[in-house]
Amino acid sequence: PTGLTLSTAGVLAGTPTQTGTFPIVVTVTDSNGCTGTSATYTLVIACQTITVTNPANTSGTGGVAFSETFTQTGAIGTATFTTTSTLPAGLTLSTAGVLSGTPTATGSFPIDVTVTDSNGCTGTSSTYTLVIACPTITVNNPATTSGTAGAAFSETFTQTCAVGTATFTTSSTLPAGLTLSSAGVLSGTPTVTGSFPIDVTVTDDNSCTGTNTTYTLVIACQTITVTNPATTTGTVNAPFSQTFTESGSIGGATFTTASTLPTGLTLSAAGVLSG
Repeated sequence: PTGLTLSTAGVLAGTPTQTGTFPIVVTVTDSNGCTGTSATYTLVIACQTITVTNPANTSGTGGVAFSETFTQTGAIGTATFTTTSTLPAGLTLSTAGVLSGTPTATGSFPIDVTVTDSNGCTGTSSTYTLVIACPTITVNNPATTSGTAGAAFSETFTQTCAVGTATFTTSSTLPAGLTLSSAGVLSGTPTVTGSFPIDVTVTDDNSCTGTNTTYTLVIACQTITVTNPATTTGTVNAPFSQTFTESGSIGGATFTTASTLPTGLTLSAAGVLSG
């Protein structure tokens, strides 16, 4: 076997670096040149113990670069690291034992690593359980927090650290006329006024979530313009009818007045001054 030698004194010694079965025939020669030969001596060199040591760190985060190294003792020649275990998507194990990459899946992953040396001898690790946790997903609110009833509105929520597709949702009550798209766009034409607290959640491909601080959207009244009738005169005891009009109102427009009207005239809710 490679690594062993036979001395002239008959000592077979050394450190074998080769495994297998070796039939050995030894001849003795004396001072007179007389010889004798042994029966075949079959030496079997077995595989040594190869110990595979797992990394100390057993945790990572989705979307964050990861690198840890398996080590070994006992291999002769080249030590090649392999695994048949299912690794988190995004990670690979090099033949040098480096488990690295950027994981795109979360969960708990049991990993068994085998080392094979130049003689085909092997050693396998105890199961290394790698836990890939959800990243911290941050949802950012739009800077604009106000809109006007009857005016088109569009603002976008953004996020950082989601892995894969980031889907925006809300269970908050939005102003009538506004919707939140799955891409985080809050848009439409609001038809109501008031203050609306809105909580938005982002969910990524691994079902990891993040929620914004409450975004309070204030929808103010629009400008309503009331236009007077062109006719500004009437005659006592003669029928009179003129109509006030408006622009800018949302929904039904109701006309009222606190002014003192001429006796006999009334203002209808539709804006008709008549009588």
